[in-house]
Order: sequence, then C-alpha cells, then structure tokens
Amino acid sequence: MFEQFENRQHQVLALLQQSQSGLTIEDLVTRLEISRTAVNQHMVALERDGLIKKSTQQKSTGGRPGWSYQITEEGINRLPKQYSWFSELLLNTLKEELGSERLEAYVKKVATSLVPQLQEQLQGNDPNEHIHQVAKLLQSLGYQAQTEAAPSKKKLPILTAHNCVYHNLAIKHPEVCAFDITLLEELLNRKVDHQECMAKGGHACRFVFSNS
Repeated sequence: MFEQFENRQHQVLALLQQSQSGLTIEDLVTRLEISRTAVNQHMVALERDGLIKKSTQQKSTGGRPGWSYQITEEGINRLPKQYSWFSELLLNTLKEELGSERLEAYVKKVATSLVPQLQEQLQGNDPNEHIHQVAKLLQSLGYQAQTEAAPSKKKLPILTAHNCVYHNLAIKHPEVCAFDITLLEELLNRKVDHQECMAKGGHACRFVFSNS
C-alpha cells in the first residue's frame, strides 16, 4: 500500500516537472484518473515535505479559487535517477587511461579532498568518541554505519557498514574501496584494517582501527 502511495507521488512530481506553468488539483485528477480526495492527500504530503509549492491562484467558475502547483528543486531531486551507468562508464574510461594503480591513487585523492569539511564536525580529543562521530557522519552520506565494542577493552571500537553505497561499482572496480579506507584513516589519523568487505563477499564492511 505504501509503495503504491509513493509511486503515485512520483507520478505527481513527474507531471509537475513537465509543466512549467504548474498544474491544478483538477488537472491532476484528470491526468492521474484518481479522485480529488486522493490527489489532495498526495499534495498535502508533497507540500509538507517541500517537494512542491503553490504558485498562482486560479480563477474558478464556481466555489473557491484553486491553486496551481509547481515542483521545487527538492522535488526534482526526489525523482528517480540512474547515476550508476555513468559512474561505471567514467571509471572504465579512467582505468583504461590511468591503469589500476593510478586509478586507486586518484580515488584516494578524492577522499582526501572531502576530509577537511568533515573533520570540522569532529569534537573533542577522545579517539573512541571520534569513531562514534565518524559513524554518524557516514550515516549522513548514506552508509548504514554503526560502532561495536572491540573484543579487548584496550582496542578501539570497530566500525561496521551494513551497506555499500557503491556496491556494484566496487565489485567491478575494487580500487573504489580505497575511498572508504583513505577517508577513515585521514579523519581519524590512524591506520585502518578493512577486515571484511561486501564487494568481496562479506556480509558487511568492517573497519578495525590501530591504537596509534
């Protein structure tokens, strides 16, 4: 039921994206062939989430004037997109031109460029707390990341990601994994042991940190 509701909202957003002047409730009722009540429910939810906005008030021959709605930038970003094919094409081309070693070096450079803006969000000097903070940073980037206690109290917490945000790319181009490792090493200023990797058949990506 929820999936059907979400699919209908994508249809509303797609129709609004195609109309520069916006669409009214009546326009959407006609195009979607569903009830006015159903359309109103979708519009309330979409407007609440900032995906659409009222644009102009339309004159009506009877009853109260109706609003015309337009899609917002956030709404455009919510429409389904396919980046994976372009990413794969880009990596294939880079690997052909640079070779595997230089591609990995390039991936590390990309990770390094991200470090300063993320490092500003780390607070305090406790390395244990920093690892917990980094897990939250990774969550904001789409990782299902969490920390767990190490087997020994003398060891730092283990960071585990239960998803890989570029899983298919990492399978075809293992050099991509250098991004995660470099990012973690530079954020936490310590060596990382990538003990388990989803791209290599693991159930999660597990990162163990050295104490020095």
